[in-house]
Amino acid sequence: MAPRVTVLMPVYNAAAYVAEAAASILSGSFRDLELLAIDDGSTDESEDRLRAIADSRLRVVKNPANLGVVRTLNRGLDLADGEFIARMDADDISMPRRLAQQLAFMDLNPEIGACGTSATTFGGAPPVKLRPPQTPEQIRVQLFGFNALIHPTVMLRRAVFLRHELRFSPDAVHAEDLDLWMRAAEHFPLANIPVMGLRYRVHANQIASRFAAEEQQTLRQLRRRQLALLLPEATETEAGLHLQVLDTAAPLTHSELVASRAWLERLADANQRSRRYDPQAFRDFLAVRWLNAAHRCEPRSAWVWSTWRGSTLAQARMGARLRLLVKSLRGR
Repeated sequence: MAPRVTVLMPVYNAAAYVAEAAASILSGSFRDLELLAIDDGSTDESEDRLRAIADSRLRVVKNPANLGVVRTLNRGLDLADGEFIARMDADDISMPRRLAQQLAFMDLNPEIGACGTSATTFGGAPPVKLRPPQTPEQIRVQLFGFNALIHPTVMLRRAVFLRHELRFSPDAVHAEDLDLWMRAAEHFPLANIPVMGLRYRVHANQIASRFAAEEQQTLRQLRRRQLALLLPEATETEAGLHLQVLDTAAPLTHSELVASRAWLERLADANQRSRRYDPQAFRDFLAVRWLNAAHRCEPRSAWVWSTWRGSTLAQARMGARLRLLVKSLRGR
C-alpha cells in the first residue's frame, strides 16, 4: 500500500548532516511515510550514511551521475508513491510534529495545493525566525516579487501538481522553488501554517551561499515575468525601475525615490483596475516596498520623510514611522 506522504530529500555531499536530517523525519510523530533520498552523485560518504539506517520506510536511490538539484527533484516527483510530497533538505532538521500538522491542514483544506511552515535558522549566526505569510491572498501578493514559501518545509498535493503539469524548471537557475510557486499560484491556493516546522541550517557550502549571483539573476527574470502579468504594457525602462524598486538593498537617490513613488502608485492603480491581486493585500505589499525605498534613499534628510509621508502608500506602524523619521532627521 502506498504511503500517504513521500518525503523527497535530494542529497549531495551531505555526509556530515544527512543521518540527522533523515532521523528527524523517521522519528517524527507521523509514521505513514516513505523517505525518498536521492543521492545526486555524491563524492563523500552520503550514500553510506543513508544505507546504514535500518528503517524500511527509507528508500535510497542513486542518480547515474550528478544531475543537479532540478533534475533530481523532478526525478523524485516521478518516483514518489505518496498522495502528498513533502520536501526536506539533507542538511536541515524537521520538527517532530511537522508532517502531522501539515497533513491535518491539507485534509481540512482540500482546495490548498501546497502548504509550508515557519522555520528557524541555526548553525553559526544567532538564530532567526522565518515567518512567511500565511493566507493564500497574502502569499499570492508576496509572489509578485519575493518567495513566500520556505522550500524545505513545503508539502505538495501530488494530484493537482500532476494535473497542471507543474514541475521544477531548469531555466529558473537556483530559484526553482520560487518559479514553481509563482506558476502554481495561477492554478490553486497556497498556504503556510503558523508552526515552526523546520530548523534551517545555515552554512557556507549550501547552494544559497555558493550561487547567490546566479540566484539574483533568475530572481530579476522572474520579477519581470510577474510584472508582465499585471502590467503587460510596461516598457523596458519601466521594467528597469521596477527591478530597482524591488531590490531591497540598493541605495536610491532623491530623484529615484520620487520615481519609485510614482511607479508603486501606478502598480496600485493597475491592480485596482484588473483585480489580479486582492486590492488591500496588494496595497499593503506596496506600502512595505515604499517604506523600504525611503529607508534606502541617500542623502537622508527631512525631505525623505516628507516625500514618504506624501504618498497614498505611506502606511506603517508607529514604530516603523518613528524609525524612518529619526533616520531622516539625523541624516543617517
